[in-house]
Amino acid sequence: MFKRKQIIAPYALILLVTVILASCGTNATPEPTIDVNQIATNAVQTIEARASETALAMPTETPEPTYTPVSYTPTAQASVSLPTAGSGSTIPTAAAGLPSAAPTTGLPAAAPTATLGSVGDKGVWASQTITDGTHYAAGESDDLTWYITNIGTTTWTTDYSIRFFTGTNFAKAGNTRYKLTSTTPPQGTAPATIDIVAPTTAGTYTMSWVLSNENDENFYIVDITIIVD
Repeated sequence: MFKRKQIIAPYALILLVTVILASCGTNATPEPTIDVNQIATNAVQTIEARASETALAMPTETPEPTYTPVSYTPTAQASVSLPTAGSGSTIPTAAAGLPSAAPTTGLPAAAPTATLGSVGDKGVWASQTITDGTHYAAGESDDLTWYITNIGTTTWTTDYSIRFFTGTNFAKAGNTRYKLTSTTPPQGTAPATIDIVAPTTAGTYTMSWVLSNENDENFYIVDITIIVD
């Protein structure tokens, strides 16, 4: 009986050890507890750290200059008191302190259409019907008219005349005087007409005539040149 117990005892010990080991092997490793608050705290700290890094990387802004407006107060203008009608005071021609009109001294006056002489008879050539250098056959006749403008202060009457002065006189029949045919006031233009006959010999001929008043006082000279073929 004792021997039987001795045989059972080792097996009982082995069984006990096995049970104990089995019970130890079936216990699972406990899972860690998740702390939600700690996760939120870590996230906030991460965002703040990233924001600090971004701020340090951005350039520093230069402050804009401030503008202070300048105030201006206009100075009161001095008033000029003008006398009222009937007060007996003389109204000034210009307000005190104001510049007067610019002087006209030295400014050129408008030129007239024809400059008048200071006194007496005076003329100026305007045109003529036969141009210098015109060709004529020997003995050919023509009428020559000079147009002369009166720029003097007298009126030319029909007592004024044009007279031969110098050169070869090829006026018709050797005439030396022709009367003006009309009255010409200052600024007017007078026609002075003579008859011409070309010389019989070929060549160039020039003659001069003068305009004279009623007293045969010469005051203007004209001329003509023709060519005889």
